Amino acid sequence: MNPVVAWWVACVLWSSTFLFIKVGLAEIPPLTFASLRLLIAVCVLAALSARGGAWRTLSRSDVVAIAAAGVLLLGINYALLFWGAQFIPSGLTAIIQSGTPLLALVFGWALGLERPTIRKLAALALGIAGATVIFGGEASASGRAAAVGCAAVLGSAACVAFAYVWLKGRRANSPPLLIATIQSASAVVPLGVLALAIEGRPLPAAWSTAAWAAVLYLALCASVLAFWLNYWLLARMEPSAMLMMGVAEVPIAVALAAVTLGERLTATTAAGAACILAAVVLRLRDVGRA
Repeated sequence: MNPVVAWWVACVLWSSTFLFIKVGLAEIPPLTFASLRLLIAVCVLAALSARGGAWRTLSRSDVVAIAAAGVLLLGINYALLFWGAQFIPSGLTAIIQSGTPLLALVFGWALGLERPTIRKLAALALGIAGATVIFGGEASASGRAAAVGCAAVLGSAACVAFAYVWLKGRRANSPPLLIATIQSASAVVPLGVLALAIEGRPLPAAWSTAAWAAVLYLALCASVLAFWLNYWLLARMEPSAMLMMGVAEVPIAVALAAVTLGERLTATTAAGAACILAAVVLRLRDVGRA
């Protein structure tokens, strides 16, 4: 498979997740929604993984490392993302998530996996400026709840960035499908327990067809297929380069939200988004020189 083609397919899948999260959150509590998405994905992934003999290639340390990254990448990340997305538009969620490659750049420097350059530093500065403008604008226009929602989504982006950088540093060569299975299984239990403790027993019979469609799309398309593509790409490029798909996700996600949900960005948020997108584009131009 051509990595560029795989990159764009993953990008389209991820860009639509923000819309489906918003649709599902209209009826399903956030932690319940996130854990149900993972539970369905685990069932499918486990069935697919069991068909081969890839399990025998894993060492105990590999399983522990992949599972630990899974708790961060899918457990804590999803808890923060789904909770924060209640308070902000889906397009804004996509914009904040687009800063993930810049966070991966920071973590990559810290772990000695990427070299700092003038272009990378400029990209980081632009990204920080954009995030600052967005947070300030949302706090002024929408109140404290929106600012807290932005902070939660930013925290989820940091979880994603660190998990990918850390796994890349271990140079694990496990099959992508197997990695996705172990990570999903390791995250679904703590996330499910947390959902039951905070939100109580779910009432799936009361959910509409649209809510169930959102759950199934996120579980099958944005989890099973997109996870596999992500780990396939991670073995072939730097984490911050792979995560640059966030720059292409933003206009797609914003357009979907505008057409289906009638969302519009404020001028301040749009200005902050422009800074973040410029930062990501600048980092993308530096990929070939890294």
